[in-house]
Amino acid sequence: MSGVAESQRRACEFVEAHGDALARLRAAALCGGDAEAALAALDAPDLRRADALRRVLGVCDELRALRSPLARRALGVLESTQSDDGAFAEASLPLAERLQRTGELGGILARSPYGRPESLDAAGDFLARHFTPDLFQGFQWENIAAYAHYFANALHDGADEVLQWCGRELERGFRARQFDALDTARVLVRCDAHGMPGARLEREELLLGLLALQQQDGSFGGDRAPQERVERTLQGLHALIFLGGGAAAHVATLDSRAPAR
Repeated sequence: MSGVAESQRRACEFVEAHGDALARLRAAALCGGDAEAALAALDAPDLRRADALRRVLGVCDELRALRSPLARRALGVLESTQSDDGAFAEASLPLAERLQRTGELGGILARSPYGRPESLDAAGDFLARHFTPDLFQGFQWENIAAYAHYFANALHDGADEVLQWCGRELERGFRARQFDALDTARVLVRCDAHGMPGARLEREELLLGLLALQQQDGSFGGDRAPQERVERTLQGLHALIFLGGGAAAHVATLDSRAPAR
């Protein structure tokens, strides 16, 4: 689609101008640069801290670096701290947060080559045990994104039903303008797919929506201060590359692709 490459370039330039060192390296890696430099810039985090662990795994997932030594260490810590009920979150947290974290982290584990079947199955059973369509209705993006992330990437008996609900409610939120094009595309990026069961979302339609969201300076993120728009702009850059073609693009649909264990 005309203009997508230019849009990617402008987003990269915004991050280069306003992001910190890690943000700049992430943008460069998304555009085909060296992912190792970005991973090194994570600055030896303490993986025993839940926030640091999620940050490391999020960056590794974003940069398709889930085979890296850092990802392997982080995923080992993740599995070692899995709760008895299968969740990747402390039992003291509210259920909604435990579900969201388990979907997010379980999806990353499923995309890696290191996930143990028993750990993945336990996470999926936890999510399935608490699944109800009410989790997705009322435009609850965090729940849709978390469940889609896990069930699109892991083999689980509940995947077909859950993904149908995810797709329907994702499209409904997009059509009702409760989810913008970027948040809608972010779910597909997490699923590593250009389509979802139950959703009639065209790639070109989302790309047009992304182009319309981007501001003149290349950023995504509305009227916030430039530094506060960097993360959102990285998400926009990733979505533009994924949907529009580029270094990280992969064409797939969940209807035609078996999830990888």
